[in-house]
Amino acid sequence: MEEMMKSIMKTAFFHLVLLVLAVGNSFSQVPNVEIKPLDSEKLKGKIEHDIVVAQDGSGHFKTIGEALDAIRVYLPEPLTVYIKPGVYKEKLVILGPVTNVTFEGENPENTIITFDDYAAKDNMGTFETYTLKVLGNSLTFKNLTIENTAGNVGQAVALHAEGDRLVFENCRFLGNQDTMFASGENSRQLFRNCYIEGTTDFIFGSATALFDHCVIHSKSDSYITAASTPEWVEYGYVFKDCKLTADPEVKKVYLGRPWRDFAKTVFINTEMGAHIAPEGWHNWSRENAEKTVFYAESGSFGPGANAEERVGWSHQLNAEQAKEYHVYEVFAGKTKTVDFYRNRWYGYQKEGSYNLEDAWKKDVKNFPQIKPVAIQPSDSVTESKGHVYKVLGNRELKLDVFTPTQPESLRPAIVMVHGGGWKSGDKKLQIPMAIALAERGYVTTVVEYRLSPEAQYPAAIHDVKEAIRWLKVHANKFGIDTSQIAISGSSAGGQIATLVGMTKTLEYEGLTKLEASSEVKAIIDMDGVLAFHHPESAEGQVASEWFGGTYDQKPEVWDAASPLYLKNPTYKPMLFINSQYPRFHAGRDELIQLLDQKKVYSEVHTFPETPHPFWLYDTWFEETVKTMANFLEKVLR
Repeated sequence: MEEMMKSIMKTAFFHLVLLVLAVGNSFSQVPNVEIKPLDSEKLKGKIEHDIVVAQDGSGHFKTIGEALDAIRVYLPEPLTVYIKPGVYKEKLVILGPVTNVTFEGENPENTIITFDDYAAKDNMGTFETYTLKVLGNSLTFKNLTIENTAGNVGQAVALHAEGDRLVFENCRFLGNQDTMFASGENSRQLFRNCYIEGTTDFIFGSATALFDHCVIHSKSDSYITAASTPEWVEYGYVFKDCKLTADPEVKKVYLGRPWRDFAKTVFINTEMGAHIAPEGWHNWSRENAEKTVFYAESGSFGPGANAEERVGWSHQLNAEQAKEYHVYEVFAGKTKTVDFYRNRWYGYQKEGSYNLEDAWKKDVKNFPQIKPVAIQPSDSVTESKGHVYKVLGNRELKLDVFTPTQPESLRPAIVMVHGGGWKSGDKKLQIPMAIALAERGYVTTVVEYRLSPEAQYPAAIHDVKEAIRWLKVHANKFGIDTSQIAISGSSAGGQIATLVGMTKTLEYEGLTKLEASSEVKAIIDMDGVLAFHHPESAEGQVASEWFGGTYDQKPEVWDAASPLYLKNPTYKPMLFINSQYPRFHAGRDELIQLLDQKKVYSEVHTFPETPHPFWLYDTWFEETVKTMANFLEKVLR
């Protein structure tokens, strides 16, 4: 009866964890086409399209192994293997040449990969006991359970992961001793919203691995981690915002012990149950290891968080030190940090540091008369929002279009790019101006683009150029004269708009399947820098984050992103609208000289005694719109 109650409690616990962790219990984008069974032998190594695996025969293949055999190695473009619900008893190896694949189940409770090998079985040893071995790079796993059901028979690995740039989201890893071998000296692995259980050393290996919002569940008195971090690897295992739980009878669990002498393991903002031993860490009976390991915590809480009782050779990090464990730092590495789409392979969190409310609170101290311009729909403007202009795997970039209600054959258009230091901001910041200009007869578009936390330069340039192409392809729908398109931008958006308008070579254009050009007829730059490395410029940290390095580290990138320093510029009529601060128009005067030499029209309008984002406030909004409209009348109509 006691064992039955434990089983019931465990099942209930699994259900609770799944409810808390689930990011969705259905496939994201199952192919909406007729699916016919395929022959993996005939198609071995040839498939480049999405695959559906279903045990009932309703997919392309009945087993995951068959799908793996069919996938082309070194794929030219990413694909997804959708795995329908079922218990797949398969021992799987994803080889090194298999890259850029997502394996997605419906949810981890009903999509299960299982096997039952263990080290003592046929004397196979720990590293052959895996259920799933992952050697390939740039792979993602979602909504799956990966388990080893061998039981309490010694080492029995569920996941054996040695690839680089591996992402596991909303997955369960079930086993006992050595459940997860997260290893590879140069391997970076992300576990987000996952559940991991085991008994002894159930997370072990040499990888740099970040566990984000995971539940780590101990099934016996023992050790959670056994890192074997190489001496030259900076981070090792990092647990952030996790929860440490245990079976009811478990009383003493250590956070970790060193499998090798330079083990590194850190817990940050982690909830720790009463089962965590007060001393926290164990030296594996090797006193010398106490001098070489790095075991640390920051912000631990709960009954198991006993900072004052931890072993003296562990560390308590302060808030400033904990910042060094930001995902960007942990996964920086010496190899590439981007995926096929130039997005950061480990995903991103939208940065909200630049927004209208905070900008106003800062500026109103020096300009007490200002009020933010509100978004006010207009009877003379039709709004059409949420158009997807670019798809990057599961990531969709969108734009909003505002058209004059009064019919006219074809109208000039303006593409509008928001600011925010290349790392923050939102397209909605441009909506009041988009409506105001649409009331004056222009078709206006506000564009979402990838910011630096998601993708570094030149991704934003490629995105905005693709938005222009998309508008041209769909010009008839919105009544746009494709020969009369201008681009405007504010702050960082002004720099992006200018670079987009002045370039046409491949490095700036990016790859596209749309049969249209990204060329524009005119450019409006509102307080956007024209030269990053310049006596007037004050660009530093935020620009470095966008470029992936400081000017000293990457001078060629800083210069390539500076409109003033372009090697093959395409000059267009330009309007510069500026605040009182020279740093926001660094390079403007020299660029105007170049425009004059080429006999290309330009205007400058400066608002004295104004904050940097003057266009966001009612005091200067109408005058800004009027200045833009007057310029556009001269160069577009």
